Amino acid sequence: MAPPRYGDAPTSSLPAGIGFLPVLSANLLPLAGVLWFGWNPGTLLAVYVLELLFLFPLSGVKALFAGRPPTSSREDGVFSLSENDLIDKRGSVTIHDRLPPVYPRNVPFATAVIGGGAWVGVFLLAPLSEVISVLDVLARPEAVVSVAALVVGQAGETTATFLRGNRYAERSPYALVEIPARQAMFLACFLFVVILGGATVALVGFVFVKVLFEWSGFRAEQGGGGRLTSWLSGPDSDATRDEVDVPSGRPSVAIDADRRAVVAAAVWRAVTTTGPFYVTMAAMVWIGGAAFVVEGTTSLAVWVGFGLFGLCLLAFMLVGDIVESVLASGWLTYRRFGDRLVVHDRLTNESQWATAVGDLRDAEVVATRPTDRYLGTRTIAATVGWGDDETERTLGPVADAGEFVEALDLPVGSTDLPPLDRRFVGAAIASVVLTAIGVVTVIVTPLGPSTSWLPALFLFPVFAIVPKGFWKLAHS
Repeated sequence: MAPPRYGDAPTSSLPAGIGFLPVLSANLLPLAGVLWFGWNPGTLLAVYVLELLFLFPLSGVKALFAGRPPTSSREDGVFSLSENDLIDKRGSVTIHDRLPPVYPRNVPFATAVIGGGAWVGVFLLAPLSEVISVLDVLARPEAVVSVAALVVGQAGETTATFLRGNRYAERSPYALVEIPARQAMFLACFLFVVILGGATVALVGFVFVKVLFEWSGFRAEQGGGGRLTSWLSGPDSDATRDEVDVPSGRPSVAIDADRRAVVAAAVWRAVTTTGPFYVTMAAMVWIGGAAFVVEGTTSLAVWVGFGLFGLCLLAFMLVGDIVESVLASGWLTYRRFGDRLVVHDRLTNESQWATAVGDLRDAEVVATRPTDRYLGTRTIAATVGWGDDETERTLGPVADAGEFVEALDLPVGSTDLPPLDRRFVGAAIASVVLTAIGVVTVIVTPLGPSTSWLPALFLFPVFAIVPKGFWKLAHS
């Protein structure tokens, strides 16, 4: 007998509230710790804070399956991803028959909520460390069991939702990642109240409020609820996308983007553009998290553990950036049908956008990509459309720029890259070397200043501006 495929189970097979029972049961377990195990307020709060830290990556996984495109206005939310090109990607990918389809356009939301969860953890550990040691909580078996039960309850609710059919087809990834972020904001306020109060009545009230928020979040994912649910879920998407007009017949020209060059450019961008910011974020999570957990004492194991966590977070953010860039253009094929250009994505097997060949104007070769110089590929920037539909598009990179320009009648005079000004190239390299020497001098030698080196850590992204500026001048 063949295994059931995703969507085979009827959506009405179970009452809506059944899926919330694992979460409800798990939330009542820590309350039992207060009433029967004599937990103090800090222990209960530590358990819920640790659960929140696991809730963010779980929400990132949920967001991958959201079927509705995100709303175009995302400035009012906790997470803002308005500048990411991958969000406009059309189509989905089926990973397994028993899972809903995964939408590449949702990957930026998943990476953002996981990275943001690390920051939320640092800010929640700060007030929590004033009343209890997190290490002491983790040393109590019943507390660890409670955290595990909460996580299993959330995972069970997610699994039940998936098994009930196409539940996330009408949800927006923006709404799914906003739910845990807004829950954390509200629960943090109640956390401070309980820390100040500490009475058992206050703890019971806190659990009641938390369950209320959990239920509201659950109802938000079902598309129902009241005002609180509406706020928790954030602005859901009513966006619709017109179908891409693809002419019938076979294309006269079909040129694939050079995936090797796409990957190389993605790595270069992650290291030089977003990497310095990620280094600062990961270092602050390492320093802040370890300092709050050990309560100012020296514990090599904790510092090493948080250091490894910071490195993993840095690697995750860098890999996330690379994956997003590769998903955006690594499988593109530029097809010409008569006087029409259709850009098709082979991964999702769906056309992304189309335009008249004559509407491609102001085209020029992008000269600042070192990967194009090294690999011999070319990337072309052009203006597409008119009026309100006018936008800047990046075409490529392609292996044979001459064939590409000729096939699409692009108004490009020459596909040759201008020579580099070696003086500015040398200045860019020298600035990188000097910055590295300065960082090492400040951190590991007595020659550094006597003041704290933390301000230098915040300024690390600023240091990256200098070599990038010299690199751009080398092309002018």
